[in-house]
Amino acid sequence: MNDLPPALLPVLALAVLALLPVLVSWLVVVVPSRRREATGMLVGNPLHTAPLAEHQMIIAQPLVSLSRQLGSTDMGGYLLGLRHVPVEKSAPLLSRYVRCADPALQLYAQSILAQGREQLQMRLVKLQKAPADDSRSAAWLLETGLTLASPTLAGVAERPGFLQHLASLARDRLQSCAACPSLLANSARVFLEAGHPSDARSLVEQLPAGSPLRLSLEPAVAHALHQQSLA
Repeated sequence: MNDLPPALLPVLALAVLALLPVLVSWLVVVVPSRRREATGMLVGNPLHTAPLAEHQMIIAQPLVSLSRQLGSTDMGGYLLGLRHVPVEKSAPLLSRYVRCADPALQLYAQSILAQGREQLQMRLVKLQKAPADDSRSAAWLLETGLTLASPTLAGVAERPGFLQHLASLARDRLQSCAACPSLLANSARVFLEAGHPSDARSLVEQLPAGSPLRLSLEPAVAHALHQQSLA
């Protein structure tokens, strides 16, 4: 360095300073990668080279079929799991076990049915408090009422009176709400269940022609009217 001309010393100093960031960035990139290799870490997805699991066929066995094969202990676990299924779908199986000879299964089935009914009743009360001109709430109100009025959830003695109450609610909401397809369809279902097919027909005729709701309700209305004419 002493042999260099004094004019070159500032140039060399600037060159060294310019190379320092390059050297530091090289150390940051290279040194950790070497450290990872030294620790035995592998780069890539090991699942690409992993052996495939043995193929297992999915067997979907209906719960009703299982209920005829399992013992009381195993069936108790299945009944408890039905708490997570909508009660209107599990009610036929639960009603069967309410009348079985095993006291534990009777208790499980009764408690799950009672819990499901209570939840539906609470929803019905909440929807009845909604504004009378809310079409969407009115449709949900009638749908919840129809679920509660299903033969597996309503008693034989209480069902006719409850259906007439639902028919009265449907008439009130049809007068206070703007007609929407869901309200018209649910009201028609209520009138069919309550034994008023003529009222149901007038509502179905207000649904858009060719709509899925109308196509699904027209055969039921025609059958109910035919049955009424034979009575």
